[in-house]
Amino acid sequence: MNVLELIDETDRRVPTTAPFGTRWKGTSRVTTPHGAHTVAVAARIDARGQRREQFWCDELRVERAVLLRLTCTETECPHAIEVRAQWLAFHRRGPVAAARPTLGPRPLIADIPLTMGRHHIVARPARFPCFTPCPHGAHPPLAIDKTGFDLFEEGVCLGGGVTELGGVLRPRIPSVRAAEAFVLARHLETLAALGQAADSSRPDRG
Repeated sequence: MNVLELIDETDRRVPTTAPFGTRWKGTSRVTTPHGAHTVAVAARIDARGQRREQFWCDELRVERAVLLRLTCTETECPHAIEVRAQWLAFHRRGPVAAARPTLGPRPLIADIPLTMGRHHIVARPARFPCFTPCPHGAHPPLAIDKTGFDLFEEGVCLGGGVTELGGVLRPRIPSVRAAEAFVLARHLETLAALGQAADSSRPDRG
């Protein structure tokens, strides 16, 4: 159960119309790209009939906004990056490092050569501006520069850029593994085309 599902379950168990004394607490293990957390959400109706909520991450009380950012699946969101850095600094008793990503040009890894059969392709890292809503609704949508790759063969661009998935713009080739899959698919297409050409060139028999 992810965080939003846990919050929804808490809302269902303890609605604002519930009688005094109603309470419920749910716990779940949530896996994120940066690790796993044990999260908990509780709600109760107090003596005044007011609904109260509480949130925990790894047994520490946190605010709702902090919990949503800590468990966000958007790895390059600056809001999530800042909260994660503060969380790590707290647990490691060290200074906050890289609370916000530096704006402007940043050094990227070198071009990566990929070879498959006759194809010699270069995967060139790039940053792609993508207008992105928060998966948890913790903040308004914002433009995030996401890491991806453009692919070139003999100076000709074969693919890259961005694509829309579920209403969200993302790099079309987000990782080296995705680039390798692209190269493999292109190699298989070439083999299929060569096979068809060979079949069509054979004289009919019979």
